[in-house]
Parts: sequence; structure tokens; C-alpha cells
Amino acid sequence: MTIHNKPFHRPLIGAITLIGAITMASLPAQARDFAEIQDDVFQVANSGAYPPFSYVDTDGNLVGFDVDIAEALADRMGVEVNIQTSPWNGIVAALAGGRFDACICSMSVTEERQQAVDFTDSYYSSGLSIWVQEGTDDVNSIDDFSGKRVGSTLGETGNQWATENGDGKWRNQTFQGLPDMLNALTTGRIDVMIADDIPVYVALNNEDIDIKQVDVGELPSWPAAISIQKDKPQLKEALNTALAEIKEDGTYQEIVDRWIGEGVEFD
Repeated sequence: MTIHNKPFHRPLIGAITLIGAITMASLPAQARDFAEIQDDVFQVANSGAYPPFSYVDTDGNLVGFDVDIAEALADRMGVEVNIQTSPWNGIVAALAGGRFDACICSMSVTEERQQAVDFTDSYYSSGLSIWVQEGTDDVNSIDDFSGKRVGSTLGETGNQWATENGDGKWRNQTFQGLPDMLNALTTGRIDVMIADDIPVYVALNNEDIDIKQVDVGELPSWPAAISIQKDKPQLKEALNTALAEIKEDGTYQEIVDRWIGEGVEFD
């Protein structure tokens, strides 16, 4: 059985600040190791704003690649799962603070995040990509970002890259998810979009969006993995075992075919 909760909200502040601001009185019990989860419900989070990985459909249901992965892993682990949403920019802090047991949310493994949470084995990889409106001919390199309005999703690796490399050369604008950012690009509210490549490719396959990708040279790529609270070895082992099982028995590829595209080797 799977339970999908409505989103909960956090102030838009940095992860370290948020961890310090959270009090024990405002949180449920701390995240558990697997033995404790087996006697209760596995609490899992994603952003709910990252199609096709997680989003709310027209019927109000939380769906997507990561939702199906979470359900498949819970099934192999023999536990009931409750999948909830959390604003992306605070999701690491909420996990580290014990708001839920795991984030199955296409989270890229970075050194900064590894300081706050632990990661399982990777379940796919994705890289940054640059997008502009069709007809744009003055963006062919990173140097051409100068003076432009550059969009990225708050808290994602693209936002980190834009912040670290901008250095006042362009104007960074942040968004809560890919749909809002795509709308901003197509309506001219931003000039350039930085986003993980796979979700944009899928959006283009499903919709007629008047944008194009620009090759600006090599950009960072990262493995995506499940994040859990630190020092939960039983949960990490259980997740890694379940992940290996769904890859071995074909369940993983079925989920890839459903959400990413048939025949795509997404691993």
C-alpha cells in the first residue's frame, strides 16, 4: 500500500541555516534505521515538481519515475511506503533533520550533500544542459551569458553552477521547478535556462516546446542516488539490495520505459 501526502512547506533559506533553525518540537521522531521502519511506514520524499521524475498530475496524484521507483523498492523491502513532497531547496535539511527516512528524488551526489546525508548506490546519471528559445542566435558559449537573465531551479546543481560561475556576469533567476522555468524561458522572462538534461528531453518528447539546446562545451554531470540520514547502515543495505533486485528482474527497465522512453538504457 502506498500513501501520498500533500506538500509541506519550508521557508526558502539555505540548508545549513535551516538545520540550525529546526527544533525537536517541530519535528516528528528522528529518521529510523531499517529495523524500526519495518515495524512502521517507510517515509519517502521528493519535490513533486520535477517531471517526469515526480509531479502532481491533473487528477491531483503524485506520479513519476521516482514515485514508481520508491514503490518498487518498498515492495522488495516488504514495507509500506508513504511518499510525500517537500520544496527542493530545503529537502536535504529536512532529511538530515529527520522529517523522513529517505529522499528518492533524483538527487545528484555531490561533495556538499555528502557532508549532510549518506547516499545509496547510483540508479542513473544526468548532466547539466543549456537551453534558449528557438531563433536565439547570440548564445553559443558561456561567455555569451554576459548580461543575460539565466534561470535555474533553486537548490539544484544547475543553480549551484550558475551561482559559482556567474560572478556578476549574468543575472541569476531561480524557480521552484522545471515547469515554471520552462514557462519563463518560452515567454521571454529569462534568456537562458540551465537544467538537468533528461527531464528536458522528456518534456520535449511530450510537448511542443519552442526551445533548443546549446552546446557550450563540457558541463558537469553527476550520478543520482537515494539519500538517507547519516549512520543508517541497515537502511542503506536494504535499499541497495532492493535496487539491485529491481534491476535484475526487469522492474527497473519497465519503469524507465514508462517514464523516460522505451528502449532507453537509463542506468
